[in-house]
Amino acid sequence: MPFVDSDRAKLLTVELGQAPLAAPTFQLRRRFGYYEPTDDGSVPDEGAITWADAHVPDDHPSPGNRTDLASVPPLFWGIIASYGRQTAPAVMHDSECWKVREDARAGTITPTEALRRRERIDYRFRLGLRELAVPPFMAWLMWTFVSLERYQKHSVPRFMGMLAIGSVGLGLTVFSVVGLILGLPWPLALASLVLPVATSAVAGRHWRLQLWLAYAGALMVPVAVFSVLAYLPFLVVENLAWFVIDRPQSKGSPVVGPVDVKNIQRTAA
Repeated sequence: MPFVDSDRAKLLTVELGQAPLAAPTFQLRRRFGYYEPTDDGSVPDEGAITWADAHVPDDHPSPGNRTDLASVPPLFWGIIASYGRQTAPAVMHDSECWKVREDARAGTITPTEALRRRERIDYRFRLGLRELAVPPFMAWLMWTFVSLERYQKHSVPRFMGMLAIGSVGLGLTVFSVVGLILGLPWPLALASLVLPVATSAVAGRHWRLQLWLAYAGALMVPVAVFSVLAYLPFLVVENLAWFVIDRPQSKGSPVVGPVDVKNIQRTAA
């Protein structure tokens, strides 16, 4: 029972409110907590529990006073939902990451300390996903996304380095599969397939992240490609309909993706 409500009882619901109405952002209405499982199964004291505090009610909440649940790239919405079993871990992760960002902006912690804290938060995010029965592959995949993001948020040079290493591993994996299909000798294809194990070692103790970037990333490439190919015809029809129906009334704006950011901003203004 790692997730608890405000009374330290088993968490049964996550109370959220969509705000603003047209945006894919939410406010937590009632706090809840998380703790790593104890040996005897007991619930620790309140001070030993990490709490995601309720947001301050606001029709147009600012960053830090809202959550977008699981930050899943639109290209992968067809296979990874932003809510569900992952809701509580995602909201907790957002809450904890915001605290780190605020401390980093205030200069009270160094980028190295920010990364260290984020690494712990990301690890607990993965634990929380598994505690709520998110399948193992999905949990590790979501952990890969947030782990890469921590470098982007707190150390651009390290982010570029991790991305470069991961890109090499991903490229080798894709090359091995495509090459085998196109008639590449299987020993060469096999060598290319296992090489990411060696390239991931460059990242030291973060080798697991690099392995997931290489192999899981290669698996997600066709998903992204097919998502784009499937969405483009729909996008064309959607914009044609907007041009014929809404544009004459100066209503809305061209649609540029599943989340209509321009119209959301106009509604919030």
